[in-house]
Amino acid sequence: MTEHCSCCGTVTESQTESAGRNLTAENPLQAELPAEMSATLGQFLGRESVTTFDEWAAEIRQTVGGSIAVEDLCSTEERTAHWAVRDGERQYFLCFYDAVILAALSEQSVEIHTKSPGGTVIEARAVGTDTLEVTPKEAVFSLGVEENAANLVDGNPTLEDAYGAVCPYVKAFPNADSYREWAEAVPAATIGLELDGATEFAAALLEDVQ
Repeated sequence: MTEHCSCCGTVTESQTESAGRNLTAENPLQAELPAEMSATLGQFLGRESVTTFDEWAAEIRQTVGGSIAVEDLCSTEERTAHWAVRDGERQYFLCFYDAVILAALSEQSVEIHTKSPGGTVIEARAVGTDTLEVTPKEAVFSLGVEENAANLVDGNPTLEDAYGAVCPYVKAFPNADSYREWAEAVPAATIGLELDGATEFAAALLEDVQ
């Protein structure tokens, strides 16, 4: 097995701060993150806080020295549950969201396949950063960071550090309820977003560093 990994509106709250939240907003990139997630991300990145997804994307771009590129994605020759089909060629990933980023980097359509932590198959068809058609339509995805991630770095994390702290908590789910059930059990600050809007964060990762 070989792997390539150079990285490795309205807000609706759940019952508790740590149980995960669903975020639906007209512009989710600008929506304020929950306090726990904002503080955890900030500590990990050596900042007081990270208040929006736009700020988080900007930090990732600074880490890689520019826009995310194909070589920054964590692809693998192992047959995982996360893959993308582009121009008839299947590519496997360690994290399903890399397939979404691949679509954002591509001009042609990309078919995306993943499984939720509960085993439900979730599929999507993406065209660039403009279109993401999802089955089931109620699917959501999570973004998060490990609760003790700041203890693993010195405030200046590498892309590999970020991947290790974030990737285990980037998952797709058939609906918001299944996301919240999962979020209550993981040691991470997470937030859930509608999967058909997943390309918006991917697009933010592709912007040039200011």
